[in-house]
Amino acid sequence: MAVNPDFQAILDRVNALPPTDFSRPPAELAAEMRAAPVNIPPLPNPVSVEVRKVKGGGGHLIPIRIYRPKTEQPHPVLISMHGGGWVRGSLDGDEFRSHFIAHEAGCAVVSVDYRLAPDHRYPAALEDCYDVTEWVADQAQVLGFDAARMGVMGDSAGGNLAAAVALKARDEGGPALSCQVLLYPICDHDFDRPSYIENAQGKLLTRELMQWFWDQYADDADRDQQYLSPLRARDLGGLPPALIITAQYDPLRDEGELYAQKLLEAGNTVEALRMDGLIHPFQTLAVLHADSIAAMQLMSRFASRQLV
Repeated sequence: MAVNPDFQAILDRVNALPPTDFSRPPAELAAEMRAAPVNIPPLPNPVSVEVRKVKGGGGHLIPIRIYRPKTEQPHPVLISMHGGGWVRGSLDGDEFRSHFIAHEAGCAVVSVDYRLAPDHRYPAALEDCYDVTEWVADQAQVLGFDAARMGVMGDSAGGNLAAAVALKARDEGGPALSCQVLLYPICDHDFDRPSYIENAQGKLLTRELMQWFWDQYADDADRDQQYLSPLRARDLGGLPPALIITAQYDPLRDEGELYAQKLLEAGNTVEALRMDGLIHPFQTLAVLHADSIAAMQLMSRFASRQLV
Protein backbone atom coordinates (compact mmCIF):
# COMPACT_ATOMS: atom_id res chain seq x y z
CA MET A 1 0.00 0.00 0.00
CA ALA A 2 1.31 3.45 -0.93
CA VAL A 3 1.50 6.36 1.51
CA ASN A 4 -1.98 7.68 2.20
CA PRO A 5 -2.56 10.54 -0.29
CA ASP A 6 -3.40 13.02 2.49
CA PHE A 7 -0.08 12.38 4.19
CA GLN A 8 1.79 12.23 0.90
CA ALA A 9 0.60 15.77 0.24
CA ILE A 10 2.14 16.82 3.56
CA LEU A 11 5.37 15.02 2.68
CA ASP A 12 5.51 16.74 -0.69
CA ARG A 13 5.37 20.14 0.99
CA VAL A 14 7.97 19.22 3.62
CA ASN A 15 10.32 17.59 1.13
CA ALA A 16 10.29 20.77 -0.97
CA LEU A 17 11.85 22.73 1.91
CA PRO A 18 15.63 23.06 2.39
CA PRO A 19 17.06 20.08 4.29
CA THR A 20 17.83 20.40 7.99
CA ASP A 21 21.38 21.53 8.68
CA PHE A 22 22.56 19.20 11.44
CA SER A 23 25.93 20.97 11.63
CA ARG A 24 24.27 23.86 13.45
CA PRO A 25 24.70 24.14 17.24
CA PRO A 26 22.31 21.61 18.82
CA ALA A 27 20.79 24.13 21.23
CA GLU A 28 20.05 26.51 18.35
CA LEU A 29 18.43 23.81 16.22
CA ALA A 30 16.44 22.46 19.17
CA ALA A 31 15.13 25.96 19.97
CA GLU A 32 14.02 26.38 16.36
CA MET A 33 12.19 23.05 16.47
CA ARG A 34 10.41 24.01 19.68
CA ALA A 35 9.33 27.34 18.23
CA ALA A 36 7.21 25.66 15.55
CA PRO A 37 3.54 26.51 16.15
CA VAL A 38 1.17 23.85 17.49
CA ASN A 39 -2.27 23.74 15.94
CA ILE A 40 -4.88 22.63 18.49
CA PRO A 41 -8.31 22.02 16.95
CA PRO A 42 -11.47 22.88 18.87
CA LEU A 43 -12.04 20.60 21.85
CA PRO A 44 -15.80 20.05 22.04
CA ASN A 45 -15.86 17.23 24.60
CA PRO A 46 -16.95 18.02 28.18
CA VAL A 47 -13.57 17.49 29.84
CA SER A 48 -12.20 19.69 32.59
CA VAL A 49 -8.56 20.79 32.46
CA GLU A 50 -6.39 21.70 35.44
CA VAL A 51 -2.84 23.07 35.27
CA ARG A 52 -0.48 22.17 38.09
CA LYS A 53 3.20 21.72 38.88
CA VAL A 54 4.78 18.74 40.60
CA LYS A 55 8.08 18.92 42.48
CA GLY A 56 10.65 16.63 40.91
CA GLY A 57 13.31 14.70 42.76
CA GLY A 58 15.85 17.41 42.01
CA GLY A 59 13.64 20.10 43.52
CA HIS A 60 12.60 21.52 40.14
CA LEU A 61 8.94 21.92 39.16
CA ILE A 62 7.38 19.73 36.46
CA PRO A 63 4.36 21.30 34.70
CA ILE A 64 1.42 18.96 34.16
CA ARG A 65 -2.13 19.18 32.84
CA ILE A 66 -4.90 17.07 34.30
CA TYR A 67 -7.86 16.16 32.11
CA ARG A 68 -10.94 14.82 33.89
CA PRO A 69 -14.07 13.39 32.27
CA LYS A 70 -17.49 14.49 33.50
CA THR A 71 -18.12 11.16 35.18
CA GLU A 72 -18.21 10.06 38.78
CA GLN A 73 -14.96 9.96 40.73
CA PRO A 74 -12.67 8.26 41.52
CA HIS A 75 -11.37 8.07 37.96
CA PRO A 76 -8.88 5.63 36.53
CA VAL A 77 -5.91 7.56 35.21
CA LEU A 78 -3.35 7.51 32.40
CA ILE A 79 -0.01 9.31 32.70
CA SER A 80 0.72 10.71 29.22
CA MET A 81 4.15 11.51 27.76
CA HIS A 82 4.38 13.55 24.56
CA GLY A 83 6.65 12.79 21.63
CA GLY A 84 9.30 14.93 19.98
CA GLY A 85 12.55 12.99 20.03
CA TRP A 86 13.15 13.98 23.68
CA VAL A 87 14.12 17.40 22.22
CA ARG A 88 10.84 19.09 21.36
CA GLY A 89 7.17 18.62 22.14
CA SER A 90 5.00 20.14 24.83
CA LEU A 91 1.76 19.96 26.76
CA ASP A 92 0.11 21.79 23.87
CA GLY A 93 1.15 19.06 21.45
CA ASP A 94 -0.40 16.47 23.76
CA GLU A 95 -3.57 18.50 24.33
CA PHE A 96 -5.91 17.05 21.75
CA ARG A 97 -5.09 13.37 22.40
CA SER A 98 -5.25 13.80 26.18
CA HIS A 99 -8.59 15.56 25.90
CA PHE A 100 -9.95 12.98 23.43
CA ILE A 101 -8.90 9.92 25.42
CA ALA A 102 -10.08 11.33 28.75
CA HIS A 103 -13.54 11.66 27.23
CA GLU A 104 -13.59 8.46 25.16
CA ALA A 105 -12.00 6.16 27.76
CA GLY A 106 -13.73 7.76 30.74
CA CYS A 107 -10.44 8.16 32.57
CA ALA A 108 -8.37 11.06 33.80
CA VAL A 109 -5.22 11.87 31.83
CA VAL A 110 -2.18 13.54 33.38
CA SER A 111 0.09 15.01 30.69
CA VAL A 112 3.73 15.56 31.68
CA ASP A 113 5.89 18.46 30.47
CA TYR A 114 9.19 16.68 31.13
CA ARG A 115 12.60 18.33 30.75
CA LEU A 116 14.01 18.30 27.22
CA ALA A 117 17.39 17.54 25.67
CA PRO A 118 19.98 18.73 24.88
CA ASP A 119 19.68 20.97 27.93
CA HIS A 120 18.66 17.99 30.04
CA ARG A 121 20.02 14.66 28.91
CA TYR A 122 19.07 11.16 30.00
CA PRO A 123 17.78 10.32 32.57
CA ALA A 124 16.15 13.73 33.19
CA ALA A 125 13.03 13.10 31.07
CA LEU A 126 12.53 9.63 32.56
CA GLU A 127 12.99 10.94 36.10
CA ASP A 128 10.31 13.58 35.52
CA CYS A 129 7.83 11.09 34.09
CA TYR A 130 8.47 8.62 36.89
CA ASP A 131 8.25 11.31 39.57
CA VAL A 132 4.85 12.40 38.23
CA THR A 133 3.67 8.78 38.09
CA GLU A 134 4.64 8.29 41.75
CA TRP A 135 3.02 11.61 42.68
CA VAL A 136 -0.24 10.62 41.01
CA ALA A 137 -0.26 7.33 42.91
CA ASP A 138 0.54 9.05 46.21
CA GLN A 139 -2.02 11.82 45.74
CA ALA A 140 -4.69 9.72 44.04
CA GLN A 141 -7.32 10.09 46.74
CA VAL A 142 -6.90 13.87 46.90
CA LEU A 143 -6.98 14.12 43.11
CA GLY A 144 -10.09 11.97 42.74
CA PHE A 145 -8.19 9.10 41.09
CA ASP A 146 -8.13 5.37 41.74
CA ALA A 147 -4.50 4.34 42.32
CA ALA A 148 -5.43 0.72 41.59
CA ARG A 149 -6.36 1.70 38.03
CA MET A 150 -3.34 3.52 36.60
CA GLY A 151 -1.61 3.25 33.24
CA VAL A 152 0.97 5.02 31.09
CA MET A 153 0.69 6.33 27.54
CA GLY A 154 2.99 7.97 25.03
CA ASP A 155 3.91 8.44 21.39
CA SER A 156 7.37 8.19 19.82
CA ALA A 157 9.85 9.44 22.47
CA GLY A 158 6.87 9.57 24.82
CA GLY A 159 6.23 5.92 24.04
CA ASN A 160 9.83 5.21 24.96
CA LEU A 161 9.35 7.03 28.26
CA ALA A 162 6.06 5.25 28.97
CA ALA A 163 7.69 1.86 28.38
CA ALA A 164 10.62 2.87 30.58
CA VAL A 165 8.31 4.01 33.38
CA ALA A 166 6.54 0.62 33.24
CA LEU A 167 9.88 -1.18 33.50
CA LYS A 168 11.13 1.06 36.30
CA ALA A 169 7.89 0.68 38.27
CA ARG A 170 8.20 -3.10 38.02
CA ASP A 171 11.89 -3.09 39.00
CA GLU A 172 11.56 -0.68 41.92
CA GLY A 173 8.22 -1.76 43.35
CA GLY A 174 6.65 1.48 42.16
CA PRO A 175 3.03 2.16 41.30
CA ALA A 176 1.13 -0.89 40.06
CA LEU A 177 0.29 -0.12 36.44
CA SER A 178 -2.66 -1.68 34.63
CA CYS A 179 -1.63 -0.88 31.07
CA GLN A 180 0.84 0.78 28.72
CA VAL A 181 -0.42 2.43 25.55
CA LEU A 182 2.41 2.99 23.06
CA LEU A 183 2.00 4.79 19.74
CA TYR A 184 4.95 4.28 17.32
CA PRO A 185 7.38 4.10 20.28
CA ILE A 186 11.16 4.40 20.20
CA CYS A 187 12.37 1.04 21.53
CA ASP A 188 15.99 0.77 20.43
CA HIS A 189 18.97 2.56 18.88
CA ASP A 190 19.62 0.22 15.94
CA PHE A 191 19.41 2.36 12.79
CA ASP A 192 19.97 -0.54 10.37
CA ARG A 193 16.69 -2.43 10.64
CA PRO A 194 14.75 -2.72 7.36
CA SER A 195 12.21 -0.04 8.32
CA TYR A 196 15.06 2.42 8.93
CA ILE A 197 16.63 1.65 5.57
CA GLU A 198 13.32 1.68 3.65
CA ASN A 199 12.22 4.98 5.22
CA ALA A 200 15.59 6.64 5.64
CA GLN A 201 14.57 9.77 3.76
CA GLY A 202 11.47 11.57 2.58
CA LYS A 203 9.03 10.31 5.23
CA LEU A 204 9.31 13.29 7.62
CA LEU A 205 11.13 11.39 10.38
CA THR A 206 14.40 10.55 8.66
CA ARG A 207 17.17 8.21 9.74
CA GLU A 208 19.53 11.19 10.12
CA LEU A 209 17.07 13.12 12.27
CA MET A 210 16.50 10.11 14.52
CA GLN A 211 20.25 9.69 14.96
CA TRP A 212 20.49 13.40 15.87
CA PHE A 213 17.71 13.01 18.45
CA TRP A 214 19.58 10.12 20.08
CA ASP A 215 22.80 12.15 20.12
CA GLN A 216 21.07 14.97 21.99
CA TYR A 217 19.44 12.68 24.54
CA ALA A 218 21.87 9.93 25.48
CA ASP A 219 25.56 9.01 25.51
CA ASP A 220 26.60 6.07 23.36
CA ALA A 221 27.76 4.15 26.42
CA ASP A 222 24.28 4.29 27.98
CA ARG A 223 22.11 3.35 25.01
CA ASP A 224 21.91 -0.39 25.72
CA GLN A 225 20.27 0.30 29.09
CA GLN A 226 16.72 -1.01 29.24
CA TYR A 227 15.29 2.36 30.23
CA LEU A 228 16.73 3.82 27.03
CA SER A 229 16.29 0.82 24.72
CA PRO A 230 13.54 -1.33 26.29
CA LEU A 231 13.89 -3.82 23.44
CA ARG A 232 17.28 -4.75 24.95
CA ALA A 233 15.90 -5.50 28.42
CA ARG A 234 17.04 -8.92 29.64
CA ASP A 235 13.74 -9.52 31.40
CA LEU A 236 10.45 -8.28 29.96
CA GLY A 237 8.23 -10.39 32.21
CA GLY A 238 5.69 -9.04 34.65
CA LEU A 239 4.82 -5.89 32.71
CA PRO A 240 1.36 -4.36 32.31
CA PRO A 241 -0.78 -5.23 29.26
CA ALA A 242 0.39 -3.28 26.22
CA LEU A 243 -1.14 -1.80 23.12
CA ILE A 244 1.49 -0.99 20.48
CA ILE A 245 0.47 0.83 17.31
CA THR A 246 3.00 1.25 14.49
CA ALA A 247 2.90 2.93 11.08
CA GLN A 248 3.88 1.29 7.79
CA TYR A 249 6.20 4.05 6.56
CA ASP A 250 7.94 4.80 9.85
CA PRO A 251 11.64 4.17 10.55
CA LEU A 252 10.55 3.04 14.05
CA ARG A 253 8.10 0.42 12.71
CA ASP A 254 10.29 -2.66 13.11
CA GLU A 255 11.50 -1.94 16.64
CA GLY A 256 7.95 -1.26 17.85
CA GLU A 257 6.69 -4.50 16.35
CA LEU A 258 9.64 -6.46 17.69
CA TYR A 259 9.01 -5.00 21.15
CA ALA A 260 5.40 -6.20 20.96
CA GLN A 261 6.67 -9.66 20.01
CA LYS A 262 9.21 -9.73 22.84
CA LEU A 263 6.60 -8.63 25.39
CA LEU A 264 4.29 -11.39 24.20
CA GLU A 265 7.04 -14.01 24.37
CA ALA A 266 7.74 -12.91 27.96
CA GLY A 267 4.17 -13.79 28.91
CA ASN A 268 2.55 -10.36 28.83
CA THR A 269 -0.79 -9.42 27.31
CA VAL A 270 -0.15 -7.54 24.07
CA GLU A 271 -2.27 -6.07 21.31
CA ALA A 272 -0.31 -4.86 18.28
CA LEU A 273 -1.48 -3.13 15.14
CA ARG A 274 0.32 -1.75 12.09
CA MET A 275 -1.59 1.07 10.42
CA ASP A 276 -0.98 0.83 6.68
CA GLY A 277 -0.20 3.82 4.50
CA LEU A 278 0.78 6.05 7.41
CA ILE A 279 3.94 7.87 8.44
CA HIS A 280 5.53 9.02 11.67
CA PRO A 281 4.00 10.88 13.54
CA PHE A 282 0.62 10.72 11.82
CA GLN A 283 -1.54 11.24 14.90
CA THR A 284 -0.01 14.55 15.99
CA LEU A 285 0.71 15.62 12.42
CA ALA A 286 -2.98 15.58 11.45
CA VAL A 287 -5.03 15.10 14.60
CA LEU A 288 -8.42 15.29 12.88
CA HIS A 289 -7.57 12.87 10.08
CA ALA A 290 -9.78 9.77 10.03
CA ASP A 291 -6.78 7.49 10.67
CA SER A 292 -5.63 9.63 13.59
CA ILE A 293 -9.09 9.51 15.13
CA ALA A 294 -9.19 5.74 14.56
CA ALA A 295 -5.86 5.33 16.38
CA MET A 296 -7.06 7.41 19.34
CA GLN A 297 -10.28 5.40 19.48
CA LEU A 298 -8.25 2.18 19.60
CA MET A 299 -6.13 3.64 22.38
CA SER A 300 -9.24 4.75 24.27
CA ARG A 301 -10.95 1.37 24.02
CA PHE A 302 -7.84 -0.48 25.13
CA ALA A 303 -7.35 1.83 28.11
CA SER A 304 -11.02 1.54 29.04
CA ARG A 305 -10.80 -2.29 29.00
CA GLN A 306 -7.64 -2.42 31.07
CA LEU A 307 -8.56 0.26 33.62
CA VAL A 308 -11.71 -1.45 34.86
